[in-house]
Amino acid sequence: MSASLTRRPGPDHRGLGRRGLGRLLVVLAAAAYAVLLSISPAQAHASLIGTDPEEGAVLEQAPETITFTFDEAVTLPPAGVTVYDAKGQEVTSEATASGTEMKVSLAKASSLGDGTYVVAWRAVSADGHPISGSLTFAVGAPSLSVAPPPSTEPSKATAVIHGVLQFLQYAALLLVVGLVWFRGVIIGEHRVPDRAITRVQRVQILAGMVAVVALVALAPASGALQSESGPGAMLTFDAWSPASVGKEWLSALVGIVGIAATLALRERPRLAAATAVVAICAPALVGHSRAAVPAWLVTATDVVHLVAGALWLGGLVGLALTLPLITRRGTVAAEIVTRFSTLAAASLAALALSGVLMGWRILGSWDNLLNSTYGTLLMTKIALVVAVAVMAAGNRLLVLPRVRQAAGHDDTVEAGSMLRRAVLMEAGVLVVVLGVTGFLVDQPPQAGAGSAGAGTATVAQTNTQAAELGDDHRVYATLTPAGPGPNVLRLQIQDTAGEPVEAAAIPTAKLRSGDVDLGSLALRSVGAGTWEADVVLPKGGTWEATVGLRLGEFESPLGVLKFPVRQ
Repeated sequence: MSASLTRRPGPDHRGLGRRGLGRLLVVLAAAAYAVLLSISPAQAHASLIGTDPEEGAVLEQAPETITFTFDEAVTLPPAGVTVYDAKGQEVTSEATASGTEMKVSLAKASSLGDGTYVVAWRAVSADGHPISGSLTFAVGAPSLSVAPPPSTEPSKATAVIHGVLQFLQYAALLLVVGLVWFRGVIIGEHRVPDRAITRVQRVQILAGMVAVVALVALAPASGALQSESGPGAMLTFDAWSPASVGKEWLSALVGIVGIAATLALRERPRLAAATAVVAICAPALVGHSRAAVPAWLVTATDVVHLVAGALWLGGLVGLALTLPLITRRGTVAAEIVTRFSTLAAASLAALALSGVLMGWRILGSWDNLLNSTYGTLLMTKIALVVAVAVMAAGNRLLVLPRVRQAAGHDDTVEAGSMLRRAVLMEAGVLVVVLGVTGFLVDQPPQAGAGSAGAGTATVAQTNTQAAELGDDHRVYATLTPAGPGPNVLRLQIQDTAGEPVEAAAIPTAKLRSGDVDLGSLALRSVGAGTWEADVVLPKGGTWEATVGLRLGEFESPLGVLKFPVRQ
């Protein structure tokens, strides 16, 4: 009998294995879900939690080392830190990062003159997203005017290119892996036309080539994204250097080795299905899952999520490729579709469990879900998956019985065409889901944070203002972070020589903006001639501080300083 003829299989002793694969996915996802529910959510994006010296500090001499402390490990991209003086001139410095600390050494600290200095920094958090900000401090006394450091807008074009490459990586990898499992698990021992197998293999090889190109291109694209540079930066050495994008190259290596092994063993589908697991691990080695804790378990859950998605997408595409050639072959088409439908139901359950788990671990709060771009894209993805699930249920309940009950040539052809259209619609929506995922993984999960390619972390803005207090004194003041909410007002009173003055009485300070008058502030001494007060600003705009200093019984000069506060 020709290999292209249909035969009815005997008792399916492998059915338990196929059902077991679906059950295993669900059990793994459920187990991870139960374990991680007992662990409190963790942020998946680094945040600056402290600096030494503090923001707005006025020091007697320049520090030899400036320390930044984050809530998770960070790395430094090339030229990640630059120090500027008040005139905007660069100051010689060297930056290193180790764990949660970033240190900036000032080679000529002892020779730095008085005035304000700005440290502009950029780092990469464990999830691969760039974060940036600035630190302002003064030596001796703040400068009356400070040139802002040069700023560059993160490239939206780079973010789009990176998102498209992510989509191509996901779609191609899932197709390579899903199609080999389609042939080994869903077609199994059924004899189908050689043309059908050839179709599947051609698409699988094409998907493998696309996946390799996307994996390689993602490394320099990630380097350009992390440096917040334009697409041209993808051609630079720094963007390709393993020192900058080592994790991305590791992901590419794992993916390429897995794809090569899978395609080399494509004539032995069951063995190829095992090696495909290596390829599907590649995307889980980078991104948000690497920053959530415990990383090993969240990464394993991510792999389960990808495996389930590969089974579903690969099965749908495999059916779309083979159905036109097997529809007329008795019950074979119905049996293959039934197998896929059963496995797809298990895949959907695993997708739901693992997806909810990772979303909860990465977002950490309802606020992040409802008020971040990541949350918006995640809810869009969920809505699309629900739509696909409804379509799949309709196909199983309405279309599949029609295929089973088809009698005669015309009825069989019509039922097969209906099934193929339904499968193509389902696969089309899943491709859209992958497109959303490609851009989803580039977004920071925190509410109010910008996208990885188009948003710098919020930077504390420090305004240094000065006013005369009589003929012999001057007050310098800073307001940090100069935004609505909690702020710190710092005052320093100096004499004509620029030395801090130890006044006999505590200065007075009042703060107001338009009709909003916060009254007198409670100042506390924090150093020679220096005072601070905590204040909560209810709104942005221009705030006016009135500072008074009692110098004698009949001498109490006032100085007025105005601070611009962001809305």
